[in-house]
Amino acid sequence: MNTAEDWDVIWRWQWFRRPLWLPYFRDPTHPEGRPARLAPVWNWVLAQSGAHRVLDCNCGLGLRAVLLAESGFEVVGTDSSAVAIRHAPEVAATKPLSIPFVHCPWQSLAERFTEPFDAIINDAFSLTPTRTELRFAALNFATLLRPGGVLIFTGADEHSNPEEREAQIEHAWQSAPRYQLGADYEHDGTHLILLIVRDRAPYGVVDNHVFIVRRDGRATLETASICNSMQWTWDDYHAVCREAGFSSLESVRVPVGRRQHVLNVARR
Repeated sequence: MNTAEDWDVIWRWQWFRRPLWLPYFRDPTHPEGRPARLAPVWNWVLAQSGAHRVLDCNCGLGLRAVLLAESGFEVVGTDSSAVAIRHAPEVAATKPLSIPFVHCPWQSLAERFTEPFDAIINDAFSLTPTRTELRFAALNFATLLRPGGVLIFTGADEHSNPEEREAQIEHAWQSAPRYQLGADYEHDGTHLILLIVRDRAPYGVVDNHVFIVRRDGRATLETASICNSMQWTWDDYHAVCREAGFSSLESVRVPVGRRQHVLNVARR
C-alpha cells in the first residue's frame, strides 16, 4: 500500500488514458484541469517565499512541474515511480520545456543533488507510513534546501484539532462511494475498466484501484492500493521538522476563487 509499485500501476494506466486529459490539464475550466486550478496556490506560496529553484518531490507525471516551469520557476521533478518519471518528459515536451525528471525515492534525495533548492513542494508527505520514515524524509528535505529555503507540503495544519481526527476519517468514509467506476476507455485494441473499491482503515480511507484490462480476447487484472492517511498531526510535523533543523513551521491560507487552501511551510 502506497508503494512505488502501487504508483507504477496507477501511472501506467493513467498514461494509457492520456488522450482524455493531456490536452486539457492546463485549462482550469475543464474537468481534467485540476492541476491548473491548483497551480495558483503553489505559485502564490512560492512567490511569497522568494523561491526560484524548486524541487517538485512526488511529481507524478509532471503536470504540476510543467505548470510551475511555465510560470517562470526553475523546476526539477522527482518521483519514486519509474513509470511516472519515464513519461513525465513527454508531458514537458508538449511545450519546449527543459525540466529534469529524476527517478528517486525520498530516502535518496540528498545523495542525488548537490546544488541547493530554494523550495521543495510535496503533496504526499502525509502518506509516509512510519514515524521513522517521516523523520528521515524531513531530514532529507532540510539537507537539500539553502538557508532560508522552504518545504511546502499538505497535511494536518496548525488550525486542525487531533481530537477531531476520528470524526474526519468517518466523514471521509461516509462521503465517498464504496464502489466507483473510475474509467471505461478503449484504445488501439485495449479496453480498460477501472473500479475503485474503498475500505476504512484506522488512519484514513484506502482506495483500492482494480484495473480490468481486455486485449486479444483475454482479460487481466492489476491492482494498486493507496491509503489517504490522516495519521500525522500538526504536532507530529512540528516535531520532525524541528528535529531536521527547520527554524519554523506555519500554515498559510491561500484564497483562490471561492475556496481557501491551506499549505504548511517549514523554513530552513
